[in-house]
Amino acid sequence: MKPIIRAEKIIKKFNNNETVLKGIDLSISSNSFTVILGQSGSGKSTLLNVLSGLLRPTSGKVFYNDIDITKLSKRELSNLKRNELSIIFQNYLLLADLTAEENITIGMSHQKVDLSYNELTKILGIEDILYKFPSQLSGGQQQRVAIARAIIKKPHVLFCDEATGSLDEENSKIVVALLHEIKKRYGVTVIFTTHNLKIAETADRVITVKDGAVYKDIWNETPLSANEIDWEIN
Repeated sequence: MKPIIRAEKIIKKFNNNETVLKGIDLSISSNSFTVILGQSGSGKSTLLNVLSGLLRPTSGKVFYNDIDITKLSKRELSNLKRNELSIIFQNYLLLADLTAEENITIGMSHQKVDLSYNELTKILGIEDILYKFPSQLSGGQQQRVAIARAIIKKPHVLFCDEATGSLDEENSKIVVALLHEIKKRYGVTVIFTTHNLKIAETADRVITVKDGAVYKDIWNETPLSANEIDWEIN
């Protein structure tokens, strides 16, 4: 299968000259659920940020459908991210003065929203809380609103940076199950960073990052559902 994302010899250094990514090569297949696994400080979140275009690598190339995004202008990259890619963060990043519905649909045309809005909010189980503000929602509800906001524009790739990191066991299980359902229903490619080995058991593929390099790269022939794993948050 042709990769939707490809990275070649990615090196990322920060201002203190610390090398966080050390020549990473990888490719991500379309319509796959890939976990980038690693402990804090391993470089997994930096890798996700480079793959998603949030950070530019110090050297190396990142291709999205054969487009080298490292060569795009800021405007071109912004258009690509707006139209093709979405990101979900650990801390939700909802706007406090907007309702759940307004957070989901912000920046979207009514015509495009109408195509999947009702279906999506029902799948995520948030159709009864759309009038509420973020301060009135639980952490799990806020993350589901964040997922809806990311998915409503029908991205080809969904990047999830520790998307369950602030959630308890029950809500983590719900979010992981919902992401798999979204991947299956909408054909979205999901790339999910985590330190949790149990979440990795649900993935099609697990790329382990250690000390800024790919340590292991394993395809899971029999991924488990979120309900099947012996869940623990570690």
